[in-house]
Amino acid sequence: MRRTLALIAAGFAVALAGCGGDGTRKTYPVTGTLTIDGKPADPGVLVYLHPQYEEQDKFPIHPKGETAAAGAFQITTYNANDGAPEGPYLVTVEFPQRVGLSPHFSGDLFGGAFANKDANKAKPEFNLTVGKEPAKLTLDLKLSADQRAAYEAAKRASAAKQAGMFNTGGQ
Repeated sequence: MRRTLALIAAGFAVALAGCGGDGTRKTYPVTGTLTIDGKPADPGVLVYLHPQYEEQDKFPIHPKGETAAAGAFQITTYNANDGAPEGPYLVTVEFPQRVGLSPHFSGDLFGGAFANKDANKAKPEFNLTVGKEPAKLTLDLKLSADQRAAYEAAKRASAAKQAGMFNTGGQ
């Protein structure tokens, strides 16, 4: 009995340590910084990596990261900040508007300007190849005057909505 348990434990350890034993691929670190018109992005901007290779994985992958302080982010595929599997990727960016304190999102404060895969394909800064060495992605999003105005208005509206949730009417 003890030997059987030892063999099961050893097999489990090998499966966890090996690549693909559990249907996952080996990942490599991917970090980056995101700026908007040269200024660090606000926390909460989502950076997605879309595989540009034929996936043959047991489970399709959806690597993504979320900006934190100073626009920094790390990509996650399977486990927090584990990076992405080797291969070419197309990058898209969205800034979802939070709905109150809920974990749910609504819309894109960038109005979809950087979420269009077809438009991003022609832009070299939105193409990334992950290899065995850590990858670094640096994006500086440029907003048009109309996009900037819409983005700032959406941020103000979101902040006002958040503030209203905490307004207890003087109670």
